[in-house]
Amino acid sequence: MSMTGNYDLKEEIRDYWSGRAAGFDAAPGHRIDEADLGAWQRLIEAGLGALNGRTVLDLACGTGEVSRALLNLGAGVTGVDFSEAMLARARAKHAGQSWQGRLADAETLAGLPDATFDGAVTRHLVWTLTDPPAAFAAWLRVLKPGARLLVVDGNWVREGLRGRLLRRIAAALGGTAPAAADGAVHRQILSRVPYHDGLTRDRLIGDLVRAGFTDPRPHGVGAIYLRGLHGATLAERLRLLAPTRFAVSVGKPGGA
Repeated sequence: MSMTGNYDLKEEIRDYWSGRAAGFDAAPGHRIDEADLGAWQRLIEAGLGALNGRTVLDLACGTGEVSRALLNLGAGVTGVDFSEAMLARARAKHAGQSWQGRLADAETLAGLPDATFDGAVTRHLVWTLTDPPAAFAAWLRVLKPGARLLVVDGNWVREGLRGRLLRRIAAALGGTAPAAADGAVHRQILSRVPYHDGLTRDRLIGDLVRAGFTDPRPHGVGAIYLRGLHGATLAERLRLLAPTRFAVSVGKPGGA
């Protein structure tokens, strides 16, 4: 069935991620093991500052892997996701900790009050946004003046010479990449979102600044992905490292 319109696309995105919930933590590049937890914590602190005793929003928290890094830094965490399947796994993972889950659309954050959080972080969400300006405005709204947002994402569409070379080496080492059951759905979704032609660091910074954020800072992500792929084969690592990945933090004006 052909789907059109923003609402239908959002529903399709939700179903896509809900369908991946059961095996999400087993996929290299998604789980955050003890071996790479420290690298994630250093990245988060570089982007958001010290978090002990502060309130942080985990946007599109999924199964709660980034939330785990935030909790280990002493933050009180609110995880938001619109997939009940993902959120259920995060709730079970962080039961009894300073963590609460909210079933909500990360693009609107309906029900979350203004100027509530000392920081916010999101991983691999921006490329799926159906209305980036509205989403960035919502994220700005719920942050306290002076708070920062950390975005970890990548360009999943366009690869440079380095990426193409890594894929060729991976093919030589391990044949073709295994066909994912949801690969066609992923490509179909990607073709319809605003960042369908690729998300770059400079484009992201420009869009965040236009939304009202200030003080953009780029952050390296090599350590978190190299460590996070320690359970994968060499061919799998090369394929997963082929896309250009990046992290950017920005601030909300105001504060001390």
